[in-house]
Amino acid sequence: MSCSYADGLSPYENKGVLGLDEKYDTTENLQLKCGILTEWINTSRHVVVHTGAGISTSAGIPDFRGPSGVWTLEEKGLKPKNNISFDEAVPTKTHMALKKLTEIGK
Repeated sequence: MSCSYADGLSPYENKGVLGLDEKYDTTENLQLKCGILTEWINTSRHVVVHTGAGISTSAGIPDFRGPSGVWTLEEKGLKPKNNISFDEAVPTKTHMALKKLTEIGK
């Protein structure tokens, strides 16, 4: 289960800023950023993508520092409500986009 995964993590004091609100771009700004990203990927010889746990939240797997993140809730003595098995999680659009980039050799 994804929630019990967090139980096995080593505890440490500084887990960064916890519980920040998510920020969303306007549609116009998102389209602009996607265009820039597409150009960068198309003109690059190598691409490295550094993501966080947040790319899996829409698949039902909790992140760590978000408002309902594992560590944010832990600070309050709570556990995430989502408790999906990694095997049952459905890949997100982000996962599929990264898979496609790999398939086309980026």
